[in-house]
Amino acid sequence: MSAILIRCDASPMLGFGHIVRCLALADELRDRHDCTVSFAVHDDPLAKAMLKEHDYPAFIKTAPTDPAWMDDALAACRAQALVLDVRDGMTREAVRAWRKRGVLIVDLDDPEDKRLEADVAFYPPVPQVQRMDWSDFSGRLFAGWEWVILRREFGLSCQTNPTRSLSREPLCLVTMGGSDPAGLTLTALRALAELPGAFTVLAVIGRGFMHHAALNNLRMPEGRFDVRENVTDMRALMKQADLAVASFGVTAYELACMGVPAVYLCLTDDHAQSASAFVKAGMAISLGRHDLATQADLKGAAASLLVDSGRRAAMSRAARQNVDGKGVSRIAQGLMERLSYGTR
Repeated sequence: MSAILIRCDASPMLGFGHIVRCLALADELRDRHDCTVSFAVHDDPLAKAMLKEHDYPAFIKTAPTDPAWMDDALAACRAQALVLDVRDGMTREAVRAWRKRGVLIVDLDDPEDKRLEADVAFYPPVPQVQRMDWSDFSGRLFAGWEWVILRREFGLSCQTNPTRSLSREPLCLVTMGGSDPAGLTLTALRALAELPGAFTVLAVIGRGFMHHAALNNLRMPEGRFDVRENVTDMRALMKQADLAVASFGVTAYELACMGVPAVYLCLTDDHAQSASAFVKAGMAISLGRHDLATQADLKGAAASLLVDSGRRAAMSRAARQNVDGKGVSRIAQGLMERLSYGTR
């Protein structure tokens, strides 16, 4: 039985995408490969609650200046592999020391220099990967849509009803992540409320949503807008959606897997660069960093998809052809093979 430690973080300000995909990988390793999996996270009540729900032990960093807590966590769980999905300034020297001790280092979608000390690194096919300097990297790099980590349910058949947009009013899904720190749900709902035509809107807010008072004060057309909180089966809602207006992140890959054309608002320049890969592949529209996009930009992008079922269908096909939802099983299998055969 292999022991795996996963290092990631989550909070209302950081978002929950990293911990969601790490939980998906943990479930695959535990349930399909009989591994013991533990997490190392910074102290946050929602992150701890998510780990408790999935029944994973957690090593919690409560003192920001404690440099030894990761050493203690690795020793306590006797980790044979360390999965890193965090951007916290962890040093190359620390990662190198763990690797020299025989710990297999697996790095996920990492822009920091510590990626150069990993045994294996996995990335979606975003432009940042090619721009990084890999000259000092001795591990193996895998970059492509096939390495995208999604929850297990997204690995099921993602085929959707190709006539859904022709048989009823289009349904627009608004989803801005678990906490939506920038209040993009409000931005999207205001824009959609001004659009003419026959369509419905379903907005989903997560457990860390930070703008309840402002949402309650929004004036939305009666009978056309629905808001739901703490949805447990996002896949089912995505399956119903004809298009989405969303904050770029892990949700973008889930929507692609379900064949949902999307308009993306991005919290950071890095997210905007990543979203450009979706645009290039013909799967989505990106408005770039949210604070540089205007209300008119958002209204125009959403309206263009609402009225063009043919374009939505083409974007849906492109998305489903690229993202199949099986990246988590591929990565888990590769990790286990390296542990089993002692390969780096």
